[in-house]
Amino acid sequence: MSSKVIVLGTMHVSEGECNASSLLQIVHEISPNTIYFEASEIKYPQMLKAVDYFNTPEIQVLRKIEKESAIGIKPVDLDDDPFDGRLEAMLELFPRHVPDYEYASLIQRNEAIRLGFGFLNSSDNDKINSDKAAMERIFIDKVQDKFIKKTYSEWLEWNDLRENIWISKIHEHILKMRADKTMLIIGSAHRIRLKEKVSKLKFLDQSIPDWEFNYFG
Repeated sequence: MSSKVIVLGTMHVSEGECNASSLLQIVHEISPNTIYFEASEIKYPQMLKAVDYFNTPEIQVLRKIEKESAIGIKPVDLDDDPFDGRLEAMLELFPRHVPDYEYASLIQRNEAIRLGFGFLNSSDNDKINSDKAAMERIFIDKVQDKFIKKTYSEWLEWNDLRENIWISKIHEHILKMRADKTMLIIGSAHRIRLKEKVSKLKFLDQSIPDWEFNYFG
């Protein structure tokens, strides 16, 4: 039996249909052996304990699974965050100075609230994320600010490294544990690049696990 990684994109906040209850139901439907999660091994226990101020839908669900389920949970992210607030400041520039970016983000949020995780894991959402990434690049080229350009470049490189690490750790874990059905929970904006990377790897090596990006059809 071939191993499978089911990718589930989220938006890290609880709004409308994108809530912990809906996410938990999806996890039960998939019933994976292991859930891979966008957190480091150092930070994950801290996230679980921070019940007073850190309650994303993902963490709420993982707390429940840790207590009540035999599903394994494996953090697969990097330990370090090299940005120290620079990233948040940069990301605030896009909706503030690019009206189409703000409009695309509003559509994205409203559709996620209305349609839930099915939308976040759809080609429609992937298209919005792709369009937003293109608008980011255009803005960065126009603004001609060395500090912003450097921060943006480092952010892209950091995400590229993180995604490569996720894939590597997941494949290593599946091979070691012989898990046949696993699940990766990540921010939905990572879906596009992960698809491209996994597709290239699969072309080179058919024996790697199958990755499912279209769980909702």
